Amino acid sequence: MIHDKFLPRLRRRSAFTLIELLVTIGIIAVLIALLLPAVQQAREAARRLECRNNLKQVALALHNYHDVNTVFPPGGFPTGSYRVGWAVRLLPYIEQQPRYDQILALKRNALMTLAPWRYDGSTGYGTDSVWTDPIPVYACPSSPLGNKSPDITHYPTLNPWVVQQAALHYRANAGSRLSEFIPGPTDRGYTTSGVIYPESRVAIGDITDGSSNTLLLGETSDSTGWPEFQRTSWCGINPWTWGYFYNQQGYLMIDHKYVEHPIGFSGVFVVNATPFRSAHAGRGASMALSDGSVRYMSSSTSLDVLQSLATRNGGEVVSVE
Repeated sequence: MIHDKFLPRLRRRSAFTLIELLVTIGIIAVLIALLLPAVQQAREAARRLECRNNLKQVALALHNYHDVNTVFPPGGFPTGSYRVGWAVRLLPYIEQQPRYDQILALKRNALMTLAPWRYDGSTGYGTDSVWTDPIPVYACPSSPLGNKSPDITHYPTLNPWVVQQAALHYRANAGSRLSEFIPGPTDRGYTTSGVIYPESRVAIGDITDGSSNTLLLGETSDSTGWPEFQRTSWCGINPWTWGYFYNQQGYLMIDHKYVEHPIGFSGVFVVNATPFRSAHAGRGASMALSDGSVRYMSSSTSLDVLQSLATRNGGEVVSVE
């Protein structure tokens, strides 16, 4: 039998006091607050790496196209209306051969005649899954616009018959606004100083500034801050199904752009000069050079440097870190 004098020593507390509970909760909250930014930064770093890998695959696919055809794909032909561009021609080189075959089967001479309109019930084939199913390597995972035609993400409330086609967040380099510019009415002027531009037939040997000093592709995956009329027009970030538009007035360059503005620019610009930008930290952008390498370039990159990198034979001395 236990003597009564020992009973107080055998008692044990079975719960926290209210103060202890509140202190514990406070400590956990502080730890979460400290860890959450680190977790978010790690996730964004992973997404940015995936974006760079996407761009790397597209750049290598362009090189494979060049190996087969001896030139990079053109930015357009003097063929009327809206036509498919380099993104479609690249499908066999990014493990999309079945989709490419489907497109060729849609219409005779499909690469020159297809205009894949996105209106439900139209005769332009644009509502077919071949156009609407996303292509992973064409979309940046950090983009707030998603992997469907980001230029019309707001359209269902305005035009419910519009069908969203798949995204393209990487634009080919058509050159610099300051070099070899062909003027045109309104926003139809274009440059021939880049790598992929209207009626281009550029080979590696034509890049005399050096393939490691000349842009091939750049990321455009965010339209935050752009005026509404620009986000909803050909200035916007259009799907991979559209390459260019041509009529007697000239060209609209849709899947390729010339450099007139710095990376991350959010002011007013014409169709052919949609700036490179992204939702990555600092609004910089992943950029592929003509040798197939990929760099992340910040929004603080000098416009002079960017325009020099955009020309293939301008003779500028530019170093890319």
